Amino acid sequence: MLSLVLAGSAWGATPTAGTWMSLEELMVIEISSAAKKPQRLADAATAIYVLGQDEIRRSGATNVPELLRTVPGVQVSRIDGSRYAVGIRGFGSRYSGKLLVLQDGRTLYSPLLSGTLWEAQDVMLEDVERIEIIRGPGGTLWGANAMNGVINIITKHAQDTQGTVAQTKAGSLESGVSVRHGGRLGESGHFRLYAKADEHQDMETETGADAHDAWRQKRAGFRADFTPDARDTITLQGDVYDTKAQSTSLFTAMVPPTTAYLPDTSNLSGANLLFRWVRDVDATQNWQFQAYFDRTDATERAFDARVDTTDLDWQHRFRLTPSQELTWGAGYRQVSDEVNGSFTIGFPKNAAKSQIYSAFLQDEIQLDDAWRLTLGSKLEHNDVTGLEPQPSARLLWNASPTDTFWTSLSRAVQTPTRSTLDSQVNYAVGPYPPFATAVLGIYGNPDLDSQAMVSRELGYRGQFGPRLTVDAAAFYNTYDNLISNEQQAPAFVPYPLSVQRFDNGLKGKVYGFEVSGNWQATPDWRLKASYSRTQLSLTNKPGFTGLSAFGRVGSTPTNMAQLQSSHRLSHQIELDAFLNYSDALPYLEVPRYTRLDLRLGWRPTADFELSVTGRSLLQKRHQEYASDDVTPSLTPRSVLVQARWKF
Repeated sequence: MLSLVLAGSAWGATPTAGTWMSLEELMVIEISSAAKKPQRLADAATAIYVLGQDEIRRSGATNVPELLRTVPGVQVSRIDGSRYAVGIRGFGSRYSGKLLVLQDGRTLYSPLLSGTLWEAQDVMLEDVERIEIIRGPGGTLWGANAMNGVINIITKHAQDTQGTVAQTKAGSLESGVSVRHGGRLGESGHFRLYAKADEHQDMETETGADAHDAWRQKRAGFRADFTPDARDTITLQGDVYDTKAQSTSLFTAMVPPTTAYLPDTSNLSGANLLFRWVRDVDATQNWQFQAYFDRTDATERAFDARVDTTDLDWQHRFRLTPSQELTWGAGYRQVSDEVNGSFTIGFPKNAAKSQIYSAFLQDEIQLDDAWRLTLGSKLEHNDVTGLEPQPSARLLWNASPTDTFWTSLSRAVQTPTRSTLDSQVNYAVGPYPPFATAVLGIYGNPDLDSQAMVSRELGYRGQFGPRLTVDAAAFYNTYDNLISNEQQAPAFVPYPLSVQRFDNGLKGKVYGFEVSGNWQATPDWRLKASYSRTQLSLTNKPGFTGLSAFGRVGSTPTNMAQLQSSHRLSHQIELDAFLNYSDALPYLEVPRYTRLDLRLGWRPTADFELSVTGRSLLQKRHQEYASDDVTPSLTPRSVLVQARWKF
């Protein structure tokens, strides 16, 4: 409403150089996640959205999950002060198990807990080049667990982060400070160093009391890029972090028989180191070698764990014929872990090691000037389920210079991990016939198969004149071997036990569509709108009766809608509005909600920025999600002031 009132001043405003990209420039922005090579956004035969630097800056967000709220078709639901449920096309949950998250080619997916620990992840947003979000399967290129989508965080080349940047923030819920410095390394190298410290205060319960979900993190890292000649680029980068994430978590004990949600603190720390060498052999051929090591440590009341991941990856792209380009690669990953559990969460094997071998081939065929066919498959071999093929076929038609249609057929899998193969979770103690008092538990199953999905997609991407672009996609996904909780016979081990066991007892389907539009109302005012609808249904396979273990009907919003306004009121002042609607989650007893965030920014120079952001302004507090293992918090209305200096 304020943008509408002040629109007259925007029409005559003097634009700041480099702030806006035209709609034509947005359509030809370069991406890499859809084909593992640089290509235009308009040429991607998949549903992909790119968060660029200006969108990141103007969002007012301070972490990646909050940024993802601005992306069409992505479910972002806050559980407490640091935990989120993020999903694409269904099955959103705390660990986002059917969604693969990457940062500069390094996977953030936990091989122990089957998903992403959002409370342990963070990045200096000032150093992010772009975030590419694929809605739909990406297993052919990225491998297992990229079932419903891929989120790829790509940071800037060190050459683009020279000088010093200092940032600070303070508000009713969070505060923090960060600093980054970049410089040269000899004649052919550049580097950057960063350090940041952040704190998020307790959110609220239904009564308005503190929810015991504060979050604190210290993080530091570096990146160095070398270009010894015109053909080679060598990158070395790494991070270390230490996090304390409070919660009220499920805890079970036998003496006395009790089940309760108790105050807890997760101590999460880790480090990673990545090396990448890219060589451009000529204009039609290049290769890349990448290696990284990642260590994560987690300690809380119920368990403590250490996970080490070593990953090697090779990729080669070359032109086979004038109309045919091949991309192929091979990889190896080793994961080892040590876990000490408790009565609440136990692992019969204290230590485990697994290996994954993979290879992929993708053939892109230009059939004629308007039609392009892409065929490919990834073959992945793991120690549990053996060989897992993940093929895909994608067809793109450039109907005109401004209209593109595409369709695809893909298979993707989510492979079992330690949490589903080997865990023993005792979640309650209570009466259960024939026992007066019994432990209720959910146990892993070493005989699990991979969960599999076949996806059918149809999309359109087009531009209507110089002011309007539209992006739409429809999908129909069928799932097999989904994990269910199957009731077992009562036992005594040495206490009475009523146990459910993970099994591949479900099949399902998810279908729906997403549509978004981008309208340049004036040279200084841009409006974006999106709507998505997702329908989920699950049925038991013959011989099974259990409920879904991860993602039940009614835990994903059927309808989501967004409206964004980015308004330059003058050459120094910006006003941004974000309106989000999310349907109710009946299974979790979470009501529907509408959220409004407003940001007012002042940029007197290109090197200084001051902004004020108000979040969740329509309600005093509201709930967005509910999780079994932690007590959910309510998100209160909040305000945040941020300042940025570059020198």
